[in-house]
Amino acid sequence: MKKKSRFLIYPLMIMGMLLMLANSCNWKEEEKTVTVPITISDDNFYKQIGYSLVSCYIDIYNQNLAGHPVGYQNITVNGPMGGTVIITGTDGYSSNNGITTTDLIFSMTSVKYVTNASGFETEITLTGATTCTGSFSSSYTSENYQSNNLHISGSVTHNDIVRKIDRTGIVSINRLTSSISATIFGNTVSW
Repeated sequence: MKKKSRFLIYPLMIMGMLLMLANSCNWKEEEKTVTVPITISDDNFYKQIGYSLVSCYIDIYNQNLAGHPVGYQNITVNGPMGGTVIITGTDGYSSNNGITTTDLIFSMTSVKYVTNASGFETEITLTGATTCTGSFSSSYTSENYQSNNLHISGSVTHNDIVRKIDRTGIVSINRLTSSISATIFGNTVSW
């Protein structure tokens, strides 16, 4: 009987080894996939915010002061797309050279503005004071927009990707004839 049971054990042992070998060959390490979130770059994000700010400031001026008497200003107006702006300071115009000068403060409360440029839609709401100083004409621009405590909330959307902003801080924009540079909350961009 011992011989018979020994012969029965060998096939079971061989079968067990084959099963272990087969299972070890089929074992695979799980593939690890790293998902990197797709976002709007800082450069594009702050360029769009800066572009929207400049467009808003130009619209505030054009809608409320262009073509009106120059000199001391102290008016309360609606923002281009909502909100309130108190405009104080002075502006001037020289008929000799066609240059307009500005030394104004836009005190904004919940001023809404929307732009669509280069496939980006930017929606912002502004609260705070911005000084607008410099000069411009039909062929020349040298304007500076400075705010020490501007609150910007809103978003930039591109190809269904949305990046939000809700910050308060220093904003400085230099607008020249052929270029604009902006520093928004420490992020510097130009176009």
